[in-house]
Amino acid sequence: MFAKQFRVKSNTVIKGSDRRKLKTDISNAFPMLSAEDLTELVPNKEELNVVKIYAHKGDSVTLYVLHKNPIFFELEKQLYPTVYTLWRCPDLLPTFTTWPAVLQKLAGGADLMLPGVVVPLGGLPEVKKGECCSISVVRNRAPVAVGTATMTTAEMLGLGMKGRGVSVLHTYTDYLWAFGDKSGPPSIPSLDSEVATEGDVEAEGEEGVGEHGDGTRPQNPPAPVWRSSAWSQGRQEKRREKRRKRRRMETMQMEKRRTADPLKSRWMPSCSSVSSMP
Repeated sequence: MFAKQFRVKSNTVIKGSDRRKLKTDISNAFPMLSAEDLTELVPNKEELNVVKIYAHKGDSVTLYVLHKNPIFFELEKQLYPTVYTLWRCPDLLPTFTTWPAVLQKLAGGADLMLPGVVVPLGGLPEVKKGECCSISVVRNRAPVAVGTATMTTAEMLGLGMKGRGVSVLHTYTDYLWAFGDKSGPPSIPSLDSEVATEGDVEAEGEEGVGEHGDGTRPQNPPAPVWRSSAWSQGRQEKRREKRRKRRRMETMQMEKRRTADPLKSRWMPSCSSVSSMP
């Protein structure tokens, strides 16, 4: 929804009565929030703005902005938390896990396909069709996308984890994220003891996304926290080791050919002798 730039219609400071109504609506939509969490998300005295926008497809959306960061957005009378809010409350929504390479596709407008979902040891979260849920990547519980489930968990499993799983509305690095301070996701260790290997990440990274839009994303987003320099150096070392193995195999094959045909090896003129011939 926010893969392309949106148009701001109005930006006003919220009134006291509207602030109380917003807190009530958030509490009803997300009953797992404690009173302390709710007060932290929607403070009583700090400035909170209501920004009305039009998405690139014409959808009317209301943003609630605190400290210059959008914390919730309202679409068709349904409240959704932004990634800024989910980084403070990572367990606010049922979360599906995918591969880091999928994030770029999601930010471009793609939906999350079930083949790209990583099933943890504890199983998939229980969701209903149309329920708000979030998406995180392996090794980091900090959500990087928000959307709605296209079917129930039982239906996902019944279909053999095939088809469209989550209809994505908002992602880290999209224009809604860029409307805030453009900070990156925190590093929140996974609760699941099963950790994917680097080879798994490379193999599965291109799966799990649906057809994506043609919108451009904000330029120069901060590097995701899971792509550390040590991780990149490890990948480079693996590539170098593969090249060394390939060269050793080629050398061994040449030696085998010489051994199998010694006469050819003995009488074949060298480069120096050929160059010296008249």
